[in-house]
Amino acid sequence: MLFMEKDKTKHRNKDLDQLSDPAFDGDAKLMMANLLHNLPGLAYRCKNDGDWTMLFLSERCHELTGYHPHELIHNAVLSYDSLIVPEDRDLVRNTINEGVASGNQFQIEYRIMHKSGVITWVLETGCAFYDEDGNPLILDGFIRDISRRREKDEQLSSLAHELAEMNASKDRFFTLLAHDLQNPIYAVISLSEFMMDNCNELEKRDLHAAFRQVNNSARTIHVLLENLLDWSRLQTGKIMLQKEYVSLKPLIEYAVKQFETSIQQKNLEVIIGMDEDIRIYSDMRLISVIIRNLVSNAVKFSENESQVRITVAVKDDKVEISVLDQGIGIPRKYLNNIFSLNSELRQYGTANEAGSGLGLILSSNFARLIGAELEVESKLNSGSCFTLILPLKID
Repeated sequence: MLFMEKDKTKHRNKDLDQLSDPAFDGDAKLMMANLLHNLPGLAYRCKNDGDWTMLFLSERCHELTGYHPHELIHNAVLSYDSLIVPEDRDLVRNTINEGVASGNQFQIEYRIMHKSGVITWVLETGCAFYDEDGNPLILDGFIRDISRRREKDEQLSSLAHELAEMNASKDRFFTLLAHDLQNPIYAVISLSEFMMDNCNELEKRDLHAAFRQVNNSARTIHVLLENLLDWSRLQTGKIMLQKEYVSLKPLIEYAVKQFETSIQQKNLEVIIGMDEDIRIYSDMRLISVIIRNLVSNAVKFSENESQVRITVAVKDDKVEISVLDQGIGIPRKYLNNIFSLNSELRQYGTANEAGSGLGLILSSNFARLIGAELEVESKLNSGSCFTLILPLKID
Protein backbone atom coordinates (compact mmCIF):
# COMPACT_ATOMS: atom_id res chain seq x y z
CA MET A 1 0.00 0.00 0.00
CA LEU A 2 1.24 3.51 -0.86
CA PHE A 3 1.14 6.28 1.73
CA MET A 4 0.42 10.02 1.64
CA GLU A 5 0.60 12.15 4.77
CA LYS A 6 -2.21 14.57 5.63
CA ASP A 7 -0.13 17.73 5.09
CA LYS A 8 0.67 16.52 1.55
CA THR A 9 -3.02 15.95 0.82
CA LYS A 10 -3.74 19.54 1.97
CA HIS A 11 -1.17 20.86 -0.50
CA ARG A 12 -2.78 18.77 -3.22
CA ASN A 13 -6.17 20.15 -2.23
CA LYS A 14 -4.91 23.70 -2.74
CA ASP A 15 -3.55 22.75 -6.16
CA LEU A 16 -6.90 21.33 -7.23
CA ASP A 17 -8.73 24.39 -5.95
CA GLN A 18 -6.95 26.33 -8.64
CA LEU A 19 -9.32 24.79 -11.16
CA SER A 20 -12.19 26.85 -9.75
CA ASP A 21 -10.11 30.01 -9.34
CA PRO A 22 -11.15 32.73 -11.88
CA ALA A 23 -7.48 33.47 -12.34
CA PHE A 24 -6.84 29.95 -13.54
CA ASP A 25 -5.95 30.23 -17.20
CA GLY A 26 -8.51 28.98 -19.73
CA ASP A 27 -5.84 27.15 -21.68
CA ALA A 28 -4.83 25.33 -18.52
CA LYS A 29 -8.43 24.26 -17.99
CA LEU A 30 -8.55 22.96 -21.56
CA MET A 31 -5.30 21.10 -20.97
CA MET A 32 -6.74 19.53 -17.82
CA ALA A 33 -9.86 18.48 -19.71
CA ASN A 34 -7.74 16.88 -22.42
CA LEU A 35 -5.61 15.08 -19.85
CA LEU A 36 -8.70 13.65 -18.15
CA HIS A 37 -10.09 12.58 -21.52
CA ASN A 38 -6.91 10.75 -22.47
CA LEU A 39 -6.34 9.02 -19.14
CA PRO A 40 -6.54 5.18 -19.53
CA GLY A 41 -9.20 4.97 -16.82
CA LEU A 42 -11.54 7.24 -14.92
CA ALA A 43 -10.79 10.03 -12.47
CA TYR A 44 -13.36 10.75 -9.78
CA ARG A 45 -14.28 12.97 -6.84
CA CYS A 46 -16.86 11.68 -4.39
CA LYS A 47 -18.25 12.34 -0.93
CA ASN A 48 -16.92 10.29 1.94
CA ASP A 49 -20.35 8.81 2.68
CA GLY A 50 -21.93 5.38 2.69
CA ASP A 51 -22.51 5.32 -1.08
CA TRP A 52 -19.40 7.28 -2.06
CA THR A 53 -21.73 9.69 -3.83
CA MET A 54 -19.97 10.83 -6.99
CA LEU A 55 -19.46 14.56 -7.54
CA PHE A 56 -17.28 14.25 -10.63
CA LEU A 57 -16.43 11.46 -13.09
CA SER A 58 -14.24 11.75 -16.16
CA GLU A 59 -15.48 10.71 -19.62
CA ARG A 60 -13.84 7.28 -19.51
CA CYS A 61 -16.47 6.30 -16.94
CA HIS A 62 -18.67 4.93 -19.73
CA GLU A 63 -15.84 2.83 -21.15
CA LEU A 64 -15.00 1.31 -17.75
CA THR A 65 -18.49 0.82 -16.28
CA GLY A 66 -20.94 0.98 -19.18
CA TYR A 67 -22.65 3.97 -17.54
CA HIS A 68 -22.34 7.64 -18.49
CA PRO A 69 -21.06 9.99 -15.79
CA HIS A 70 -24.46 11.69 -15.35
CA GLU A 71 -26.01 8.30 -14.45
CA LEU A 72 -23.68 7.86 -11.47
CA ILE A 73 -23.10 11.45 -10.32
CA HIS A 74 -25.26 12.17 -7.24
CA ASN A 75 -26.47 8.55 -7.61
CA ALA A 76 -28.90 9.65 -10.32
CA VAL A 77 -29.50 6.12 -11.61
CA LEU A 78 -27.38 4.05 -9.25
CA SER A 79 -24.39 4.47 -6.97
CA TYR A 80 -20.85 3.45 -7.86
CA ASP A 81 -20.84 1.31 -4.71
CA SER A 82 -23.58 -0.86 -6.24
CA LEU A 83 -21.28 -1.73 -9.16
CA ILE A 84 -18.76 -3.40 -6.87
CA VAL A 85 -19.12 -7.18 -6.80
CA PRO A 86 -20.84 -7.98 -3.45
CA GLU A 87 -18.06 -10.35 -2.32
CA ASP A 88 -15.51 -7.52 -2.67
CA ARG A 89 -17.42 -4.67 -1.02
CA ASP A 90 -16.31 -5.21 2.57
CA LEU A 91 -12.66 -5.45 1.52
CA VAL A 92 -12.92 -2.25 -0.54
CA ARG A 93 -14.67 -0.31 2.22
CA ASN A 94 -12.29 -1.51 4.95
CA THR A 95 -9.23 -0.65 2.87
CA ILE A 96 -10.49 2.83 2.01
CA ASN A 97 -11.60 3.52 5.57
CA GLU A 98 -8.20 2.44 6.85
CA GLY A 99 -6.44 4.82 4.47
CA VAL A 100 -8.82 7.69 5.31
CA ALA A 101 -8.46 7.18 9.07
CA SER A 102 -4.66 7.13 8.90
CA GLY A 103 -4.28 9.91 6.37
CA ASN A 104 -2.61 7.57 3.91
CA GLN A 105 -3.22 7.05 0.23
CA PHE A 106 -5.22 3.86 -0.39
CA GLN A 107 -4.78 1.38 -3.21
CA ILE A 108 -6.83 -1.74 -3.85
CA GLU A 109 -7.75 -4.22 -6.58
CA TYR A 110 -11.33 -5.42 -6.82
CA ARG A 111 -14.09 -6.38 -9.25
CA ILE A 112 -16.97 -4.34 -10.64
CA MET A 113 -19.96 -5.41 -12.70
CA HIS A 114 -20.00 -3.69 -16.09
CA LYS A 115 -23.44 -2.69 -17.38
CA SER A 116 -23.11 -5.50 -19.95
CA GLY A 117 -22.78 -8.03 -17.12
CA VAL A 118 -19.06 -8.62 -17.64
CA ILE A 119 -16.94 -8.76 -14.50
CA THR A 120 -14.03 -6.28 -14.69
CA TRP A 121 -11.00 -6.15 -12.45
CA VAL A 122 -10.00 -2.59 -11.50
CA LEU A 123 -7.21 -0.91 -9.57
CA GLU A 124 -8.29 2.11 -7.50
CA THR A 125 -5.84 4.60 -6.01
CA GLY A 126 -7.02 7.61 -4.04
CA CYS A 127 -6.82 9.76 -0.96
CA ALA A 128 -9.06 11.85 1.28
CA PHE A 129 -9.22 15.60 1.80
CA TYR A 130 -10.01 16.98 5.21
CA ASP A 131 -11.62 20.13 6.61
CA GLU A 132 -9.90 22.35 9.12
CA ASP A 133 -11.00 20.06 11.93
CA GLY A 134 -9.47 17.03 10.24
CA ASN A 135 -12.77 15.51 9.12
CA PRO A 136 -12.51 13.59 5.81
CA LEU A 137 -15.08 15.08 3.44
CA ILE A 138 -13.96 14.29 -0.07
CA LEU A 139 -12.21 11.41 -1.81
CA ASP A 140 -10.28 11.94 -5.01
CA GLY A 141 -8.88 9.07 -7.00
CA PHE A 142 -8.29 7.16 -10.17
CA ILE A 143 -9.71 3.80 -11.30
CA ARG A 144 -8.39 1.77 -14.22
CA ASP A 145 -9.11 -1.58 -15.85
CA ILE A 146 -6.53 -4.27 -14.96
CA SER A 147 -8.45 -7.29 -16.27
CA ARG A 148 -5.79 -8.19 -18.83
CA ARG A 149 -3.04 -7.99 -16.23
CA ARG A 150 -5.04 -10.12 -13.81
CA GLU A 151 -5.69 -12.66 -16.57
CA LYS A 152 -1.97 -12.85 -17.36
CA ASP A 153 -1.15 -13.15 -13.65
CA GLU A 154 -3.62 -16.02 -13.34
CA GLN A 155 -2.16 -17.70 -16.44
CA LEU A 156 1.35 -17.38 -15.02
CA SER A 157 0.15 -18.73 -11.69
CA SER A 158 -1.54 -21.65 -13.45
CA LEU A 159 1.59 -22.37 -15.49
CA ALA A 160 3.74 -22.23 -12.37
CA HIS A 161 1.36 -24.65 -10.65
CA GLU A 162 1.44 -26.99 -13.66
CA LEU A 163 5.24 -26.84 -13.74
CA ALA A 164 5.43 -27.68 -10.03
CA GLU A 165 3.02 -30.58 -10.60
CA MET A 166 5.08 -31.83 -13.53
CA ASN A 167 8.27 -31.72 -11.47
CA ALA A 168 6.57 -33.52 -8.61
CA SER A 169 5.18 -36.11 -11.04
CA LYS A 170 8.62 -36.60 -12.53
CA ASP A 171 10.09 -37.24 -9.08
CA ARG A 172 7.31 -39.69 -8.20
CA PHE A 173 7.72 -41.38 -11.57
CA PHE A 174 11.45 -42.00 -11.09
CA THR A 175 10.76 -43.29 -7.60
CA LEU A 176 8.24 -45.78 -8.99
CA LEU A 177 10.57 -46.80 -11.80
CA ALA A 178 13.46 -47.39 -9.41
CA HIS A 179 11.13 -49.42 -7.19
CA ASP A 180 10.02 -51.59 -10.12
CA LEU A 181 13.49 -52.13 -11.55
CA GLN A 182 15.26 -52.96 -8.31
CA ASN A 183 14.04 -56.53 -7.84
CA PRO A 184 14.38 -57.89 -11.42
CA ILE A 185 17.80 -56.31 -11.91
CA TYR A 186 18.99 -57.70 -8.59
CA ALA A 187 17.65 -61.13 -9.62
CA VAL A 188 19.53 -61.05 -12.93
CA ILE A 189 22.77 -60.03 -11.23
CA SER A 190 22.59 -62.51 -8.36
CA LEU A 191 21.44 -65.45 -10.48
CA SER A 192 24.02 -64.83 -13.21
CA GLU A 193 26.79 -64.61 -10.58
CA PHE A 194 25.54 -67.81 -8.97
CA MET A 195 25.59 -69.64 -12.30
CA MET A 196 29.07 -68.37 -13.17
CA ASP A 197 30.45 -69.48 -9.83
CA ASN A 198 28.74 -72.89 -9.84
CA CYS A 199 28.19 -73.80 -13.49
CA ASN A 200 30.41 -76.90 -13.24
CA GLU A 201 28.60 -78.27 -10.20
CA LEU A 202 25.02 -77.46 -11.17
CA GLU A 203 22.78 -80.11 -12.67
CA LYS A 204 20.95 -79.42 -15.91
CA ARG A 205 17.64 -79.15 -14.08
CA ASP A 206 19.03 -76.48 -11.70
CA LEU A 207 20.58 -74.55 -14.58
CA HIS A 208 17.26 -74.60 -16.41
CA ALA A 209 15.44 -73.25 -13.34
CA ALA A 210 18.03 -70.49 -12.89
CA PHE A 211 17.87 -69.54 -16.58
CA ARG A 212 14.08 -69.41 -16.37
CA GLN A 213 14.24 -66.99 -13.44
CA VAL A 214 16.73 -64.82 -15.32
CA ASN A 215 14.42 -64.88 -18.32
CA ASN A 216 11.43 -63.86 -16.19
CA SER A 217 13.39 -60.98 -14.70
CA ALA A 218 14.58 -59.87 -18.15
CA ARG A 219 11.00 -59.93 -19.45
CA THR A 220 9.88 -57.83 -16.46
CA ILE A 221 12.63 -55.30 -17.20
CA HIS A 222 11.62 -55.27 -20.87
CA VAL A 223 7.99 -54.44 -20.01
CA LEU A 224 9.14 -51.71 -17.64
CA LEU A 225 11.38 -50.18 -20.30
CA GLU A 226 8.53 -50.25 -22.80
CA ASN A 227 6.33 -48.46 -20.27
CA LEU A 228 9.14 -45.99 -19.64
CA LEU A 229 9.46 -45.18 -23.34
CA ASP A 230 5.69 -44.85 -23.71
CA TRP A 231 5.52 -42.59 -20.65
CA SER A 232 8.32 -40.42 -22.04
CA ARG A 233 6.49 -40.02 -25.35
CA LEU A 234 3.28 -39.21 -23.50
CA GLN A 235 4.89 -36.50 -21.36
CA THR A 236 6.65 -34.86 -24.30
CA GLY A 237 3.55 -34.90 -26.50
CA LYS A 238 5.17 -37.15 -29.09
CA ILE A 239 2.35 -39.67 -29.23
CA MET A 240 0.31 -39.13 -32.37
CA LEU A 241 -2.93 -41.04 -32.70
CA GLN A 242 -3.02 -43.33 -35.75
CA LYS A 243 -6.53 -44.69 -35.91
CA GLU A 244 -7.43 -47.72 -37.97
CA TYR A 245 -9.83 -50.65 -37.84
CA VAL A 246 -8.50 -53.02 -35.18
CA SER A 247 -9.45 -56.64 -34.52
CA LEU A 248 -9.53 -57.18 -30.76
CA LYS A 249 -9.15 -60.95 -30.61
CA PRO A 250 -5.57 -61.09 -32.01
CA LEU A 251 -4.50 -58.25 -29.72
CA ILE A 252 -5.79 -60.05 -26.64
CA GLU A 253 -4.28 -63.38 -27.67
CA TYR A 254 -0.89 -61.72 -28.28
CA ALA A 255 -1.01 -59.99 -24.89
CA VAL A 256 -1.66 -63.30 -23.15
CA LYS A 257 1.17 -64.99 -25.08
CA GLN A 258 3.64 -62.36 -23.83
CA PHE A 259 3.15 -63.66 -20.28
CA GLU A 260 3.00 -67.35 -21.15
CA THR A 261 6.01 -68.24 -18.98
CA SER A 262 4.56 -66.61 -15.85
CA ILE A 263 1.17 -68.15 -16.58
CA GLN A 264 2.70 -71.62 -16.75
CA GLN A 265 4.78 -71.11 -13.62
CA LYS A 266 1.68 -70.14 -11.63
CA ASN A 267 -0.38 -72.80 -13.40
CA LEU A 268 -3.06 -70.23 -14.28
CA GLU A 269 -6.08 -70.92 -16.43
CA VAL A 270 -6.63 -68.00 -18.83
CA ILE A 271 -10.06 -67.89 -20.47
CA ILE A 272 -10.81 -65.51 -23.33
CA GLY A 273 -14.54 -65.05 -23.64
CA MET A 274 -15.80 -63.45 -26.84
CA ASP A 275 -18.41 -64.94 -29.18
CA GLU A 276 -16.84 -63.46 -32.30
CA ASP A 277 -14.05 -61.12 -33.23
CA ILE A 278 -14.92 -57.45 -32.79
CA ARG A 279 -13.38 -54.65 -34.81
CA ILE A 280 -13.15 -51.09 -33.56
CA TYR A 281 -11.78 -47.87 -35.02
CA SER A 282 -8.96 -46.74 -32.76
CA ASP A 283 -5.19 -46.64 -32.23
CA MET A 284 -3.97 -50.25 -32.30
CA ARG A 285 -0.67 -49.56 -30.53
CA LEU A 286 -2.19 -47.74 -27.57
CA ILE A 287 -4.92 -50.36 -27.12
CA SER A 288 -2.21 -53.05 -27.21
CA VAL A 289 -0.29 -51.29 -24.43
CA ILE A 290 -3.44 -51.03 -22.30
CA ILE A 291 -4.42 -54.68 -22.76
CA ARG A 292 -0.81 -55.80 -22.16
CA ASN A 293 -0.69 -53.95 -18.86
CA LEU A 294 -4.08 -55.23 -17.73
CA VAL A 295 -3.08 -58.83 -18.47
CA SER A 296 0.30 -58.30 -16.80
CA ASN A 297 -1.43 -56.94 -13.71
CA ALA A 298 -3.84 -59.88 -13.54
CA VAL A 299 -1.09 -62.48 -13.91
CA LYS A 300 1.18 -60.71 -11.43
CA PHE A 301 -1.37 -60.67 -8.61
CA SER A 302 -3.08 -64.00 -9.27
CA GLU A 303 -2.72 -66.85 -6.82
CA ASN A 304 -1.26 -70.12 -8.10
CA GLU A 305 -3.71 -72.44 -9.87
CA SER A 306 -6.36 -69.72 -10.13
CA GLN A 307 -8.19 -68.30 -13.13
CA VAL A 308 -7.86 -65.14 -15.23
CA ARG A 309 -10.91 -64.38 -17.37
CA ILE A 310 -10.85 -61.88 -20.24
CA THR A 311 -14.26 -61.02 -21.68
CA VAL A 312 -15.28 -58.75 -24.55
CA ALA A 313 -18.85 -57.54 -24.83
CA VAL A 314 -20.73 -54.98 -26.91
CA LYS A 315 -23.13 -52.81 -24.94
CA ASP A 316 -25.05 -50.22 -26.96
CA ASP A 317 -22.37 -48.16 -28.74
CA LYS A 318 -19.53 -49.30 -26.46
CA VAL A 319 -17.14 -52.23 -26.31
CA GLU A 320 -16.13 -53.44 -22.85
CA ILE A 321 -12.93 -55.43 -22.38
CA SER A 322 -12.78 -56.83 -18.84
CA VAL A 323 -9.82 -58.58 -17.23
CA LEU A 324 -10.87 -60.43 -14.08
CA ASP A 325 -8.48 -62.24 -11.74
CA GLN A 326 -8.87 -64.18 -8.50
CA GLY A 327 -5.83 -62.64 -6.86
CA ILE A 328 -4.99 -60.66 -3.76
CA GLY A 329 -7.25 -57.71 -4.60
CA ILE A 330 -6.88 -54.03 -3.75
CA PRO A 331 -7.79 -52.39 -0.42
CA ARG A 332 -10.80 -50.09 -0.82
CA LYS A 333 -8.96 -46.99 0.39
CA TYR A 334 -6.62 -47.12 -2.64
CA LEU A 335 -9.22 -47.64 -5.37
CA ASN A 336 -10.12 -43.98 -6.03
CA ASN A 337 -6.49 -43.03 -6.60
CA ILE A 338 -5.13 -46.15 -8.25
CA PHE A 339 -4.59 -44.55 -11.68
CA SER A 340 -2.63 -41.61 -10.26
CA LEU A 341 1.07 -41.10 -9.56
CA ASN A 342 -0.09 -39.94 -6.14
CA SER A 343 -1.29 -43.44 -5.31
CA GLU A 344 0.37 -44.83 -2.20
CA LEU A 345 -0.42 -48.44 -3.11
CA ARG A 346 2.72 -50.58 -3.30
CA GLN A 347 2.06 -54.30 -3.69
CA TYR A 348 4.33 -57.13 -4.73
CA GLY A 349 2.90 -59.86 -6.92
CA THR A 350 2.26 -63.36 -5.64
CA ALA A 351 5.71 -64.42 -6.94
CA ASN A 352 7.32 -61.30 -5.46
CA GLU A 353 7.01 -59.34 -8.71
CA ALA A 354 7.39 -55.55 -8.46
CA GLY A 355 4.06 -53.78 -8.30
CA SER A 356 4.20 -49.98 -8.25
CA GLY A 357 1.18 -49.57 -10.53
CA LEU A 358 3.06 -47.72 -13.26
CA GLY A 359 1.46 -49.83 -16.00
CA LEU A 360 -2.04 -48.96 -14.76
CA ILE A 361 -1.19 -45.25 -14.62
CA LEU A 362 0.10 -45.37 -18.18
CA SER A 363 -2.96 -47.34 -19.32
CA SER A 364 -5.31 -44.79 -17.79
CA ASN A 365 -3.56 -41.95 -19.63
CA PHE A 366 -3.66 -43.85 -22.92
CA ALA A 367 -7.34 -44.65 -22.44
CA ARG A 368 -8.13 -40.93 -22.19
CA LEU A 369 -6.09 -40.25 -25.34
CA ILE A 370 -8.23 -42.62 -27.42
CA GLY A 371 -11.50 -41.45 -25.86
CA ALA A 372 -11.97 -44.53 -23.70
CA GLU A 373 -12.50 -45.13 -19.98
CA LEU A 374 -10.70 -47.45 -17.59
CA GLU A 375 -12.62 -48.64 -14.54
CA VAL A 376 -11.74 -50.93 -11.65
CA GLU A 377 -13.66 -53.05 -9.16
CA SER A 378 -11.81 -54.92 -6.46
CA LYS A 379 -12.07 -56.40 -3.03
CA LEU A 380 -9.20 -57.40 -0.79
CA ASN A 381 -8.38 -61.13 -1.11
CA SER A 382 -11.16 -61.56 -3.66
CA GLY A 383 -9.54 -60.44 -6.91
CA SER A 384 -9.86 -57.44 -9.21
CA CYS A 385 -11.66 -56.59 -12.43
CA PHE A 386 -10.32 -53.89 -14.75
CA THR A 387 -12.61 -52.82 -17.60
CA LEU A 388 -11.62 -50.83 -20.66
CA ILE A 389 -14.67 -49.15 -22.20
CA LEU A 390 -14.13 -48.19 -25.85
CA PRO A 391 -16.37 -46.40 -28.34
CA LEU A 392 -17.61 -48.82 -31.00
CA LYS A 393 -17.31 -48.02 -34.67
CA ILE A 394 -18.01 -50.95 -36.97
CA ASP A 395 -16.64 -51.06 -40.50
